[in-house]
Amino acid sequence: MCLLLGGKHLWNSYNGQASMNRIIILNEELESQMRMYLALCDRFRVDIAEDEANLMRMIRRKKPRVVMLDANFSGFNNNGKSVYKTIEKIKKKYQDLKIITIVDGSDRRTLDKIYEVGSDGILMKPIEESDVIQSVVDVLSPVVASYN
Repeated sequence: MCLLLGGKHLWNSYNGQASMNRIIILNEELESQMRMYLALCDRFRVDIAEDEANLMRMIRRKKPRVVMLDANFSGFNNNGKSVYKTIEKIKKKYQDLKIITIVDGSDRRTLDKIYEVGSDGILMKPIEESDVIQSVVDVLSPVVASYN
């Protein structure tokens, strides 16, 4: 069952017990934010960060397994920051934290740069429920070596 508390703090319970996995989303586009939340709330605790400072505080206090960052978040552009710097900052402090970057139709060079700075996955807009779930499963699954 999904619960909305105070409009910003979102959490869930699964089979009557609190989920052990937490995801924090930084995305100001309400429609895609709610799509992600609804796709994930039955399996994870989901929190919504309001800005980068709030995100960093939430990471420190709540210790999520995954952070989902919108590459087009206006706070990056308005403050002279970028999603690249934010990913680097997070990975420097929290190497094991998985980051999924939300992009809309970026060119190959932008996608390569996102991976280069430390993003563990990409979620393309428009956001579909199945893509949200698959992107989280992909970054949380252990790496399996393939032998050719």
